Formats: sequence, structure tokens, C-alpha cells
Amino acid sequence: MEMLKNDDEDDCLEMLEAIKSVEQILNYKFKDQKLLEKALTHPSYTKSESYERLEIVGDAALGLAIINFAYLAYPHHDPGVLSIIRSANISTEKLARVAISSGLYKYVRHNSPSLDHKVKKFTELVQQEEDITIYGGEMKAPKVLADIVESVIGAVYEDLCFDLKATWLVVGGLLEPIITPQMLQKKPQPVSQLFELCQKNGQQVDIKQTRENDKTTASIYIDNKLIVSASSDQKDNAKLHAATAALEKMDIRSSFSENGKIGTAKRKAI
Repeated sequence: MEMLKNDDEDDCLEMLEAIKSVEQILNYKFKDQKLLEKALTHPSYTKSESYERLEIVGDAALGLAIINFAYLAYPHHDPGVLSIIRSANISTEKLARVAISSGLYKYVRHNSPSLDHKVKKFTELVQQEEDITIYGGEMKAPKVLADIVESVIGAVYEDLCFDLKATWLVVGGLLEPIITPQMLQKKPQPVSQLFELCQKNGQQVDIKQTRENDKTTASIYIDNKLIVSASSDQKDNAKLHAATAALEKMDIRSSFSENGKIGTAKRKAI
């Protein structure tokens, strides 16, 4: 019994230190620190309420905050571009990198050793990235990293009585650099770019994916002719790598035009 009591006291002290550290990261002092405690508690830790409810709130608040930001910052861009800006800034890949760069993950309370292994491997790969990665790297981001960012945002949002503007002032800096239309123009999404280019050329694009020996192979066919194939441990990365290789053989044009419009393309994926 005494040992259990000591363990609980140690957990409590660790959480108090974690709360203090995260408040420093955010440069924000919580009125209700219990909210932040929940935001830092993974579902595998069963002694306390987890971040799951706050994550949902944070996800919604972040999406609205980003679209408000984009709407005001880019008044001449059409809805399609605003939607892409929103998606790029709230994606699991983006938020996972925020969790790594800010150091939030190290303060998560959990009872799942496999989480640390996945996050360590992902962190090592991210640290090798030479530039901002918008669409993902060699390893798919562990969802827990994005969840933590969203739950912390949800905690701030509730602590500020659901004031979205005040929440953005606290968490906006955490998300830097914000992915902008200029960044997307320099690095268009390869799959979307491929479909758009082929649509302009009146060509039909098919992407066929097969799985073998823990590897996914994505094969791109244009007008029923195999153009290129690429393999990866991750399904999405295989598709991205294949699309990038296909674009190298084609006349590439950015999805974004000077007036802030973006084209659409019909897609057929198998």
C-alpha cells in the first residue's frame, strides 16, 4: 500500500512539472490546470481522465482558427485555396512535427512503451529533414503526436472560455511556420498536381496499389500505360513517391495561379 501511495505521489509530482513546462512552451498560465493535465494524459494511462474529449474540441477549434486566419490573410484567394491551406496546417503530418519541435510529447503521461519506440523513430527521421515537409516523409507520423497538439489546444480553448481569438493568440506561434499559399506553390501536392495536369491534357490517370512483404507499391497508369512505380512501407508515401516520379516526366505547372485560383481534377484510384 505504501508503495502504491509513493507511486501516486511521484506521478503527481511529475505531472506538476509537466504542466509547468508546457505552460512555459505556450507562454500561458492555465486558470484550471486540471485541463492541461487531461490534455497530457494518453488513454493508456487509466488512473486519470484522458485527452480524448479535449482532442475533439481542439481539432474543431484549430480548424476554425486556421480558416479564419486564411480568410483574413488571403482575401483574393478562392475557397479551394483556403481549404487547402486549412488542410495543410491541421494535417497529422504537420501537427506531429509541431509536437516534436515544441517538445510537447515528452510531457505526455502514458503506459504504452510502443508509443515511445514509434515516436523516437519518427523523431530521428524528422530531424534529418532538410526542409519543411508538408506532405509527409519516410515514415507516417504517429497519430498520438497530432492528438497531443489538438488536446493542448482544446485545453487552452476551454480555459479561455471558448474564446477563439484569444486561443489563437496563445497557440498560433506554436504552429509556426504556418503553411502559406506561397509555400504550397513551391511544393504542390504531387498527387493532386498529377491529376490536374493530366486533366488539362485530356488524359486518364489510374493509381493501382499492391501490398507485398510489408511494402506497398503504387503504379501510375496514364491512358492505360504504365508510367512509373514506387514502393514504401507506407501506402500514402508510395503514392506520393510515384506521383513525384511521374511528374518528373511531364510538363509541371503549379496548381496555384496568380489570381489565387486552383483547378480541380477527377481522380480514379484503385
